[in-house]
Amino acid sequence: MKVLRHKAFARLILAYLVSQAGSKIHRVALLVLIYLLTENALWVSLTLGVQLLGTVVFSPLLSAWADTQDRKRLLVGSDLLRAPLVALIPLLGAKSLPFLLLLVFLIELLRDLHDPIQNAVVPDLVPQEEVDEANSLILLADRLSEVLFVGAAGVLVAAVGPAYAFYLDAATYLASGFLLLGLPPLRPERVSKAGFFARVKEGLGHLWQTPPIRRAVGTLFAAAAFGSVETALGVVLALKWLKVGSAGFGFMEAAMALGAILGGLALPRLLHRVPRERLFLLALLLFGLFEASVGLFPVFAWVLVAFFVGGFLNMAFIVPARSILQLNTPQEMRGRIFAAFGAVMNAAVLLGTMLGGALEGPLGAPTVFLLAGLGVSLAAAYTLLTGGIPAPQDTRKTLEA
Repeated sequence: MKVLRHKAFARLILAYLVSQAGSKIHRVALLVLIYLLTENALWVSLTLGVQLLGTVVFSPLLSAWADTQDRKRLLVGSDLLRAPLVALIPLLGAKSLPFLLLLVFLIELLRDLHDPIQNAVVPDLVPQEEVDEANSLILLADRLSEVLFVGAAGVLVAAVGPAYAFYLDAATYLASGFLLLGLPPLRPERVSKAGFFARVKEGLGHLWQTPPIRRAVGTLFAAAAFGSVETALGVVLALKWLKVGSAGFGFMEAAMALGAILGGLALPRLLHRVPRERLFLLALLLFGLFEASVGLFPVFAWVLVAFFVGGFLNMAFIVPARSILQLNTPQEMRGRIFAAFGAVMNAAVLLGTMLGGALEGPLGAPTVFLLAGLGVSLAAAYTLLTGGIPAPQDTRKTLEA
């Protein structure tokens, strides 16, 4: 991809791949460690709840401060600080569950600081016309890491135990932090004179007050509240309705990941033919129809096809959504916007997950998939029929390493 000719962005992608390898291992090792220590699924749920609390509650607060700082320094510091915290999990966290939850919470706070900044700096490292390609490559790296590292993480944890897996994760954060030292300074173009809580309000308000962002995020929130039932019901569909067992569920997840990888590769060509704002809505509409088809035709062969196409379409609306946020937000506010966006989307996913779990009993997973998919398509169709999403104005400048 030609976007990699920008050395600073290439360095950002390389650091992201390295840290993602460790993060996938960390996720598997953490859940295995907690279950081995407690033999209680409630502690697993509590750990995931602690992570979600960090994203939904504290991410917008952290980003209000981060948008006044040199973002390069924060990217490097958040990686280097996570390394010792992760290494403390097997050393101290395994001996005290409250301390383990504290470590998990602190690591999540640093992730909530790091990830919005990473998304915020993309338009500073590449020209505006290459922002979509850059976002596509970041998401492609994420999907590739799922395919390459999640399975390997399970094998590694089984072979050497969770402790060594955490040490490897810590090493990847050190490597990522040192790679990011090569980025150019990423200071805000201007620093708001408003107080801290005023900046928090300003970031959240920008989501609502900017028409392109309001329409994109509103549509995506409604779609995620319906579409994320797959998070809770994919395994139920495989085991209870399709009768394909855990192996079949693994194939379903692999089909979606493969579709996402191919979608990431194909997206730059699609964006040359279809404006990003229109592609976002069309892909979301089609995603909903394919999700609904899972409920209409609950046959394993078709479900694999639908999951594959769904993965492809997921990339086709998520990448434009990121670009819409980046290109409609002043440079000095992007960290707050991505933090607020993450909080809103996590709330929608939580709502959809709970809704799916509640409706599966009375309706059955196929019917829930059908209704949820139609809900996604209706959300996208409504925005399309009421004027779509306006294109952004060019209000940014690019930093070249």
